[in-house]
Amino acid sequence: MTKKLILFLVFIWVIFLAIICFPKETTTSGSTSIQRSDDVVVISNPKTPAHEMRIVFKEELSIGEFEGDENYMFGGTIYFITDDEGNFYVSDSDNNRIQKYNPQGKYLLTIGREGQGPGEFQRLFVPRFDKDNNLYVTDLGNNRISFFDKNGQFLRQTKLKEDHYDLYINSKGFSLADKSSLSEEGNVQKTTIIYGLFDEQFNLVAELFKDEMEMQMPTGIDESSLVKFFAQAFSQIAFRRMVKYTLANNDFIYLGYSDKYEINIYSPEGKPVRKITRDYEPVPVTKKDKENFMEYINTSDEYSSPVFTEDLKNKALQEVKFPKYKPAFQSFFLMENGWLAVIVDSVRNEYMLFDIFDQEGRYVAHFKTTEIIFPVEGLISERFFFFNNGKAYAVMEEEGYKFVKRYDFELQEYKGNKWVKSNIKLNK
Repeated sequence: MTKKLILFLVFIWVIFLAIICFPKETTTSGSTSIQRSDDVVVISNPKTPAHEMRIVFKEELSIGEFEGDENYMFGGTIYFITDDEGNFYVSDSDNNRIQKYNPQGKYLLTIGREGQGPGEFQRLFVPRFDKDNNLYVTDLGNNRISFFDKNGQFLRQTKLKEDHYDLYINSKGFSLADKSSLSEEGNVQKTTIIYGLFDEQFNLVAELFKDEMEMQMPTGIDESSLVKFFAQAFSQIAFRRMVKYTLANNDFIYLGYSDKYEINIYSPEGKPVRKITRDYEPVPVTKKDKENFMEYINTSDEYSSPVFTEDLKNKALQEVKFPKYKPAFQSFFLMENGWLAVIVDSVRNEYMLFDIFDQEGRYVAHFKTTEIIFPVEGLISERFFFFNNGKAYAVMEEEGYKFVKRYDFELQEYKGNKWVKSNIKLNK
């Protein structure tokens, strides 16, 4: 073989590698890079947004009372949704009922009650609407999904094979949900959570992400063993990287694992089609963050029991191993115009940091808000905060009581050394 032929073959090989290894199409908009590789579009954003913009929230309605009418008093765990007319449907897990209120916050009716019969509940989760505008809610106590019309009339129920917690039903009747399984080897317990798309019989159709976690189970019931075990448990939930997901109106799936700033978008069939990323500086876990976490554990009813004494809890908290940095983001939400709102960070009862991406996934805004603040870091999700009907909605806590809030909001741009209202519409 001649030297020229060898060089020619090497040249052809290099060209071949370039074709199969590098993105097929690359465009840039400013410092945002848009790359197309196979069927996935990757939008890579810089640290700084393209525009100086912000969203200003203003509370305009609050539903809930500290005491008085029981129809306006909520338990410790509530979720809610609104319909296209602006009515509220509040799922109260402690009282096993769904309360409906009109757009002015007036109580209308109660859906369901505690029990095992049709339309009755034992452990309610998030209410949502299906393609026919029927209300559905996961009941983990009765291990089923119950369906109602908007007037609270019971329609039907579907039995669940597993505990599917944060469940969405798309237009084809398939479910976006998670599925957990436990296994043990020696004194190590392994939890595996599969996030995916399930058919109407709850068979897995498309696996989107798998999360695994191991726990060393206590070797005894002495105080030392229990302190070590609970310290390990608290260490795993302290600013833990978590999977967040939501279902868009067009059945596209948004999912991100907060170990890195990356949100993946899947087709209605569960095929990856788009990825939004942003360059960012990790946010350190501060001393105040640690104190807020320990205060939450000490005051939360979830971590209180006669067996789990205050002394045992405090000793376990002193041995918690905190991560050096917070997750890349805490949660994200779809706005009505297709924009993506990401909560990057929050400080308990002080502020939240938002990132905003447009319909194409370009980074357009970064701002701090003090109008909507949550009592606990890391628990912000569509269960407690969402956009609908040109408004923002949130579950808030005041003096230990839960309230449902509605906020008006406005997109503003910084022009001429001042903030002015933007002409961009964020609602439908």
